[in-house]
Amino acid sequence: MFGRSSSSMVFRCLVTMYAVIVAQPPGGGPPDGGPPDGAAPPDGGPPNGGAPDGSTGTTITEEEPHIVVNSHKQCIPPAGTAQTITGHIYCDNYFEFWFNGELVAKDPMTFTPHNAVQVSFEWDGISDKEFAIMCMDYASTSGYEYTETSSAQIGDGVLMAEFSDGTVTGSGWNTFVVTHGPTDESETAGCSATNLDACVVTTATEPTGWTGAGFEVDGAWATATEYTADEAGWGRTPSWDTTASCCGTSTSPMTQATLSLNGGCSVIYTADNPDGEAVTVKQSECLNPQSVLSETRSKMIWSSNLKKDNKVLFRLKVAADASSGIQCPVCDAVVRTTQRIRREMRTLTDEEWGKVTAAMWIMKTTSQADGVAAYGASFRTYDYFVVKHLVAMVDLRGDQAHFGPMFMPWHSAFILEFENALLSVDPEILAMPYWDTTLTEPSVFTEKYFGSAPGTGANGEVIDGAFKYWPIASNFSMGDYKNAAGETISTTYTGSKTGMLRGPDATRTETTVLRFGTSTYAYDPNDFWKCANLDSFWYDWYECVEQGTAGGVGVVSGSLHSGPHAQIGGKSGDDSGDFEDVTASPNDPIFFFHHADVDRNAYWWMHVNADKRASAYGYPTEEASGIGPYAGMTYYGQHLMDRMGDAWGFSAQDLGFSDSTDLQTNADILCKVSPTTAVYTYDTVVACLADGGAGGCQTTWGDEVATTTTTTAAATTSTAATDTAIATTSGSTTGAATTASTTGATATVSTTGAAAEATTQSSSTAETTTQ
Repeated sequence: MFGRSSSSMVFRCLVTMYAVIVAQPPGGGPPDGGPPDGAAPPDGGPPNGGAPDGSTGTTITEEEPHIVVNSHKQCIPPAGTAQTITGHIYCDNYFEFWFNGELVAKDPMTFTPHNAVQVSFEWDGISDKEFAIMCMDYASTSGYEYTETSSAQIGDGVLMAEFSDGTVTGSGWNTFVVTHGPTDESETAGCSATNLDACVVTTATEPTGWTGAGFEVDGAWATATEYTADEAGWGRTPSWDTTASCCGTSTSPMTQATLSLNGGCSVIYTADNPDGEAVTVKQSECLNPQSVLSETRSKMIWSSNLKKDNKVLFRLKVAADASSGIQCPVCDAVVRTTQRIRREMRTLTDEEWGKVTAAMWIMKTTSQADGVAAYGASFRTYDYFVVKHLVAMVDLRGDQAHFGPMFMPWHSAFILEFENALLSVDPEILAMPYWDTTLTEPSVFTEKYFGSAPGTGANGEVIDGAFKYWPIASNFSMGDYKNAAGETISTTYTGSKTGMLRGPDATRTETTVLRFGTSTYAYDPNDFWKCANLDSFWYDWYECVEQGTAGGVGVVSGSLHSGPHAQIGGKSGDDSGDFEDVTASPNDPIFFFHHADVDRNAYWWMHVNADKRASAYGYPTEEASGIGPYAGMTYYGQHLMDRMGDAWGFSAQDLGFSDSTDLQTNADILCKVSPTTAVYTYDTVVACLADGGAGGCQTTWGDEVATTTTTTAAATTSTAATDTAIATTSGSTTGAATTASTTGATATVSTTGAAAEATTQSSSTAETTTQ
């Protein structure tokens, strides 16, 4: 559980996180500068997806990474459901792995470095699960290694593995020793590091069919012995070189020297090639075991003799009905045939844009009571959203809306509630517009749209644009705010240091929105679609849009989410611009248009990963871990069945799902705000589905040339805004950043192919099984 003994210290950390995340190395490494999984950061473009002058960043990968391993525990699909099981295996030194009699993987590195390997395999959901692993510590015919040096020694082996179905290594596994030595008898006879000729190694015959399905262990097998890392060690940590596709430096088990072939880069020792034999190694096979495995989840195991048993066989049988954990809930949301269309803001006519800004001014200047009386129960004041965002961030358990897998469910719900409020004021708006940060022309930092960045006021105030002199509340009182049910909010937030509706440590006193950043920010359009098209799991997608990585692999050069906050809001810490003030960033109206665009990325990702929907896209069910200031922390709010920001959550009524006041979970949002069940879609999605899923929603992997993209400004007047036209799924799309031309209220949605996601994910109940 996360607590705060010093709110000032922690909030100072949080309020600088937008800047920290985008100040990472070009390779997309974590904020502390350490490359993921021990990997050397690849070459890449400037952080934030673009340089301060607005030029687009270059990509950092040449091939699309297929994230085959879900590093977080996911829910269990219904019995009999076929399942892809993924995992990580670490063996000192070499392993081969079979599942239900089928060979799944072989370790490409036979000695050093000591690497962990990602594995992925299919289970039919009906058969028992039978794991069989051969693990071998290198030993010569004497039982010693480094025999061509003056310090020959007896090594030790170890196996450690974790799988997404919850299977981990431990004392429940069985072992069979194949080779053992040097024997005690030979040591009595004089075997030693200086007298290897006297050493004897014994070899047992491997049991027939031991790798196959249906094999039963007998009395020749023993129970695995558990060891600690202090006892067995982690060995030489691998380091991935992206440029050379090299897994660290390999050494000889005979001489202990670096193998001479290719400087030891991705080569292995063999008796026939003592200088090294080249092998092909993938980054997913060159992982730092300490970054993907944990002694809190699994155990290091071996036979009873850690040093002298050199080749050991391991088996484990798991009954088909023995899986334990959170059952995947079943989604009961209706597949929609029409959806309102969220459009890029610059494609709106002047009349349409004017309706959006007028409604936002009404929300800003009307009290909750008067707004509900005039516009209905969906009305919310603008500041309602600023305060709700703040409350979620300062939750004493940990941030309920950022730095973890709950980021997108929470923000999707947040934008949907805002959209519902906006449409309650003026239904002719039709849908929430979004700001595509990959489009540079026409600029949005003009009198027509967002005004200047930096602000042109004496102290950075924004005094031009559609939201000029946008007020920031002073003399703030939390008592003025209640949730939609009329209840008092439980929170530690009481306003900024100066009594304003800004972050707890904010020191500014200006009563107008402040900006200190740039108006030339742009995000690489190809990077946008790289994250959107990832073959990955939920948390991998979030890491991609937040810090440019996924599954330990660098994917893009900047942060789709945090980049605009830092570069447009400007400064950091106590003196941030309002869009950079991480806790109170909705103070700047840009927030809602930007986050609708991040939602657009998630929306398409869910579409292309529809095959993972039955398992909630691999969303963590337990033992999740945050990033940034919450790295390594697990707390309520992060997990699939947790209610989102329950101190001030989202009811089904808030989001227009039903009249229920029940607070929604992360699972509810994944169910009800999917591409086939959401009340809204996006113009690019309509165009791309009309183009067979190709066109503007695709990306290029490999070397790209940075380009400037533009969108055509809309006409100044239109009558389409008041119509309820049906936008069909025909349309033309060109390039990654093309915006579909759709002016109607709703879209006719195809429910065939990938778009027709199975409605098998639950939103209401889940149970833990311990069969």
